[in-house]
Amino acid sequence: MPQYDFRCNTCAERFSLHFKSVANYAAATPRCPACDSLELARVISGVAIPQAQRDYRKMSAGEMLSVLEAGEKKQVDDMFRQVNSRTADDSGSA
Repeated sequence: MPQYDFRCNTCAERFSLHFKSVANYAAATPRCPACDSLELARVISGVAIPQAQRDYRKMSAGEMLSVLEAGEKKQVDDMFRQVNSRTADDSGSA
């Protein structure tokens, strides 16, 4: 459910509204919950940008060791998941 953040131009109240879809947001006329004003400004508070997935299966042993030494849990988990899925695929083809 998309969340939209606003700041009221009348009373400076900051608030968020949730809409089921972008179309619902486009059709809505949001009002400030504090003063009922229609004079609102959209606030962009944060944007999530997905990172490209690394293909750990194509790494050399040295590159994989660097990932392990860096100790970033998500990267290590992703690497093990990819390497294990390749191993499972390879074992069934023999």
